[in-house]
Amino acid sequence: MDYDKFKPYIPLSETKYPKVYLDVPSFLGSKVVSNKHELKDCDIAILGVPWEGELTWGSWSGCELAPMYIRKASLRYSGYIPEFNIDILEHYNLCDYGDVCIERGNTTKTFKNIYNKVLDILEENATPIAIGGDHSITIPIVKAIVDHGYNPLILHLDAHYDSMPSYKGNRYARCCPIRRLVDEDEVNPENIFQVGIRGPRNAKVQYEFAKEKGIKVYTIWDLRNNGSETLIKQVIDRSKETDGVYITLCMDVLDSSAAPAAAGDPLGLTSYELINILMKIVNKVKLLGMDLVELYPPIDVRNMTSHLAVWIILYTLAATIHC
Repeated sequence: MDYDKFKPYIPLSETKYPKVYLDVPSFLGSKVVSNKHELKDCDIAILGVPWEGELTWGSWSGCELAPMYIRKASLRYSGYIPEFNIDILEHYNLCDYGDVCIERGNTTKTFKNIYNKVLDILEENATPIAIGGDHSITIPIVKAIVDHGYNPLILHLDAHYDSMPSYKGNRYARCCPIRRLVDEDEVNPENIFQVGIRGPRNAKVQYEFAKEKGIKVYTIWDLRNNGSETLIKQVIDRSKETDGVYITLCMDVLDSSAAPAAAGDPLGLTSYELINILMKIVNKVKLLGMDLVELYPPIDVRNMTSHLAVWIILYTLAATIHC
């Protein structure tokens, strides 16, 4: 047997991989799809969303670079998860639908482009996994899911509520998406679970919004004191009244030690805790789609956070195969 032919043991310099653009590889070296009609052969479609909109603190974060960095990190891996003896690529036809066309400074046009690309994926019966970008991209993605006819349960993993009414008059800033899902995307707030909420970068008005609307909130203290099994059971039970789960994952739900390229909030989940929650849920609930947002490559350490993002995606997909 020629053991040299097996990933991840082929040296990167010898790897022949499809390119999304320039020298940027496709996610996991998967097939690059350039138009909607080619999606008919795909089960899972990776979509880059390199959007950075309104800044809520400091200056440029570099989150629009994350799709490139995560794709490059993904070349290190196969689709095989040894703990469960599952090879994702034996079960799913994975493809990379490239990046959404971004109109810098133009939220309306960019959100329309995001919406259309996600709708393309859904109409061809594939599952979208979007790599952002800032957290505002969840708004047009979920709108496409709702308009496609799905009634989603929203699993929002984040240090922050992200439900501000607006920021400097901008209703579509990265701190506003959960409120927009309720107000504009017509998501039933009782189908929203906010997990990992913590820290003084939240505002009381967001707490009040969640309480008023009936959004289920699990703070980091809830998880630490009571474990995650109650959350997992509640999500699975509630999902029976929906068509499945949409996961929106801000990387700062993780502790800053696990995700140095996130916002730097301490007291967060470990990588094991996060992936364990995701796997136990999607093992029982249909995955409608997923986004990973707020990853800032310019401040990463040894690309740790980009590599972790790949692991999150792969373990989540492995769990959908009922390991």
